[in-house]
Amino acid sequence: MSPESRVRTPLTRTRIIEAALRLVDSEGLDGLSMRRLGEALGVDPMAVYYHVPNKAALHDGILEHLWGGVVLPPPQPDETWQEVLAAVFRDFRRRLLDHPRAVTLAGTRSSVSSPMLRLVDDTLGRLVRAGLAPRDAMELLDCLTAYTIGKTLAEAIAAPGAAVPPALAALTAESHPQVVAAMADGYGFAPDAEFERGLAALIAGWA
Repeated sequence: MSPESRVRTPLTRTRIIEAALRLVDSEGLDGLSMRRLGEALGVDPMAVYYHVPNKAALHDGILEHLWGGVVLPPPQPDETWQEVLAAVFRDFRRRLLDHPRAVTLAGTRSSVSSPMLRLVDDTLGRLVRAGLAPRDAMELLDCLTAYTIGKTLAEAIAAPGAAVPPALAALTAESHPQVVAAMADGYGFAPDAEFERGLAALIAGWA
């Protein structure tokens, strides 16, 4: 069969965004370009522009894709709004940590998109039915979104195995007695436990 007669997979925006995310996963945001994306897809880069006008649109598409993968758990007869919120934001964090090199996009670009608004609206419905007032539910969603993105971004930067920052390595009991005492008391890199404790505190303390 000649190359011309082979059936090619149609080029779509979804296929382009998925390929862009794979490139970011492997090479980071700086490694994403229309040329590299065209190579990865096996097409002329100009064909990509037909579906996605520029690199900024690629970034927005990746962020939409990340939000679109967050799973709202199946409804339960006696669920509480606290349980629904905890499940949604645990899954949001998991989704971001699956693509740590893309987390920066969540912290630097607007998250407002069709997938995000669909998730928010569906979540709001569950929260209101479970007894949380609509305004309270929306404000709490805003706070938990910022908390989750901020914590996850910090995790992506300070991943296990990363070099200890020189400023931290130079600490002594004489120069920073309280920080050194906290570290001696057991403080360390425990992102899962910290996230869960912070998430529970925010939800439990919301009035």
